Amino acid sequence: MGTPKALLPWAGTTLLEHAITQARAAGIEHVVVVLGPATRFLEPELQNVSVGFNPDPETGRSASIRIGSQALPDEIDALVIQSVDQPCQADVLARLFAALESGRADVAVPTHAGRRGHPVCLSGRLLAEIRTVTEAGQGLRAIVKRQTQLERLLEVPVSTPSVVWNLNDPAAYAAARGVDRQQAPWSAAERGQAPWSAAERG
Repeated sequence: MGTPKALLPWAGTTLLEHAITQARAAGIEHVVVVLGPATRFLEPELQNVSVGFNPDPETGRSASIRIGSQALPDEIDALVIQSVDQPCQADVLARLFAALESGRADVAVPTHAGRRGHPVCLSGRLLAEIRTVTEAGQGLRAIVKRQTQLERLLEVPVSTPSVVWNLNDPAAYAAARGVDRQQAPWSAAERGQAPWSAAERG
């Protein structure tokens, strides 16, 4: 992309600042941001969040998930795992947490037009397992698969297509940003800030 994804402009700010802002708006109490070598310099600018560091993010997402989840309190009701290139609105986050409040499921995922998306919301009962995920063990995907087999996963239909976006290349980013601009008149101010975040509510 030519620049760290966390620094890319989004909704009048940056992808990471947008993620943090939406998490707070959804009532999330504890936000953890896991930085890599390319973004570690941003740590002093991050306020009111916990910061972890993954020295080798190229090894896969699982290491960042372990680092982020280990920074959360042991006693939590639920958490959401979100990559910085997966922008999500506060109302979607709130609906995912609400879906787990009944206790009928341990995982909630948003869907749009019949497609499962992201981020994934998980019960605090799974925290110990989340803290041990590995790429060799298929990471977070293995937990979601197991909970699906146990019929402990809820799909949460949402109207926003952003839950199925993956901003993996310039074309995907440009297309998604065009849709985002059509949906809301964001301001022109686009400041720089900081990649994977774990957020906990409860």
